[in-house]
Amino acid sequence: MPRAVFFDLDNTLVHREASIDLYARRFWRDFGDAIDGGGEAHVAAVVKRCDNGGYLPTDSPFTSIKQAVSHGLKTQIVWRQAVEQDALLDHWERHNAVCTAAMPGAAEAVGFLSANGVRVGVISNGSHRTRLEKVARLPFAAAIELTVSSESAGVKKPDAAIFREAAEALGVAPGECWYVGDHPVNDVLGAARAGMMPVWLSGFHPWPAEMPPPSSQISMLAQLAERLV
Repeated sequence: MPRAVFFDLDNTLVHREASIDLYARRFWRDFGDAIDGGGEAHVAAVVKRCDNGGYLPTDSPFTSIKQAVSHGLKTQIVWRQAVEQDALLDHWERHNAVCTAAMPGAAEAVGFLSANGVRVGVISNGSHRTRLEKVARLPFAAAIELTVSSESAGVKKPDAAIFREAAEALGVAPGECWYVGDHPVNDVLGAARAGMMPVWLSGFHPWPAEMPPPSSQISMLAQLAERLV
């Protein structure tokens, strides 16, 4: 059994689309009176389309998800009252991380690890503030000892340095760690290059044909315990 297991955040410990549904509910509560129909479901559909699973398309004119989402909310919703895009961007920044839904099976997986003396951490690309806010909203947050963001590390996944920094912070060797994530390159390849044992959580990103098959794969977090015993 590994000494530590690190997780990605969005679409691993956090269900990103379910979180967007929570955000759409909050958005409708705050702006619904100014919108000409559509309801929460339309807001959620717009955000999910612009969010693109947390990854900007290569041909995107935007430099960040928050820019893409705020522009989509401004232009793809019929407003009966004028709302500035800056107000929409500010709303996303203030409420996106607060509206966090745990991935099914995440609490059980983290609980199993903690009960067996395995240390738990998070390695995630993004701003450190939003990473901490999302982790704090998880019902099992107390079991997560460490959160390393690309902002705090100064380097993004799949760079091996961010994985090694996280292992060092917990006082364990990379070879004593597992890393669970949904992205074949950022998570699986990055963790493997750092010397960790990667576990691919399938269902969110297709596996690239040019990459060798994953050495360990699960389709839901409930299966993680089976890999550990």
